[in-house]
Amino acid sequence: MRAVRIAVLMPAFNEEGRLARTLDELRAAVVGEAEVTLFLVDDGSRPAIDEEAVRAAAHGVRVVFARHAVNLGQGAALETARRLALHARWQPAEGPFEAFVTMDSDGQHRPSDVLALAASIASGADVALGDRFAGGSDVPTSRRVLLLLARLFERATTGLNLSDVHNGLRAFGPRAIARMRIRQNRMAHATEISRSISRASAERASDDQLRVVEVPVSVRYTGESLAKGQRASGAVAIVVDLFHSFLFSPHEPREPR
Repeated sequence: MRAVRIAVLMPAFNEEGRLARTLDELRAAVVGEAEVTLFLVDDGSRPAIDEEAVRAAAHGVRVVFARHAVNLGQGAALETARRLALHARWQPAEGPFEAFVTMDSDGQHRPSDVLALAASIASGADVALGDRFAGGSDVPTSRRVLLLLARLFERATTGLNLSDVHNGLRAFGPRAIARMRIRQNRMAHATEISRSISRASAERASDDQLRVVEVPVSVRYTGESLAKGQRASGAVAIVVDLFHSFLFSPHEPREPR
C-alpha cells in the first residue's frame, strides 16, 4: 500500500529537551510508514531553538524550519506552518500533501496517533479530530471539568457536538486545510478552527459537506506538561480566551453561493 504524504504542523516555544524527545518519537513512528514533512515553527523561543539539533533529532524526516522573531502565540505559529505547507515550494516531488496534521511539541501527543489521524483522511474524511477520552488518556479531574465547560461552549457557539475540544492533535484534508485560516494568535485559535469547520460545512451543498470524524488518541499528562501550561489556572485562561474570542472576533463574510 502506498505511503500517505503527510505534513505535520508543529509550533514550539521554550520546549528544551521535550522537543528533542518528541522529534525522536516522531521519527521512530513514521519513518517507513508514511512520507512525512515536518513544518516546525519556533515561536520566539529564548534561547532560540537550534535548527541543526532539530534536523538531527528528526533524522529521516524532511524538515521545513521557520522562526518568529518574537513570541506570537500557538495560533500564529500554526498559521505560519499552515501557509508554508500549502506553498508550492514545499510540496513533495511525488505530489501534493494528502493530510495535514497538527500536534504539540512538548511530548503530550503520541506521534503514532499522527498515522491514525492521517489514515482517516486517506479513507475519505475531510477533518479528523483527536478524542483524548476515547484513547485512554489519564485526564486530571480538574481538566475534565474545564474541558466539559469548553465542550458545552463550543456546542453553543459553533453547533459542533464533539466528544473532545481544544485538542491540538487533529488532521485535515486538502480542501479543509485551505479554509482553516487562523486569525486568533493564541489559544482561542482552537475554537476558531471549530467555527471554520462548522461554517465550511454549512455553506457547502448538502452532498458536498465536509466530513468530520473523531479519532481516539492519547494525551499524556506528566509532571512536566502539567507544570508547563496544563494547570487548572491555565485551562481557566483558555476558557476565558474562548469567550473573549466569541464576543469580539470579527466574523468572516459568507461566500456567495
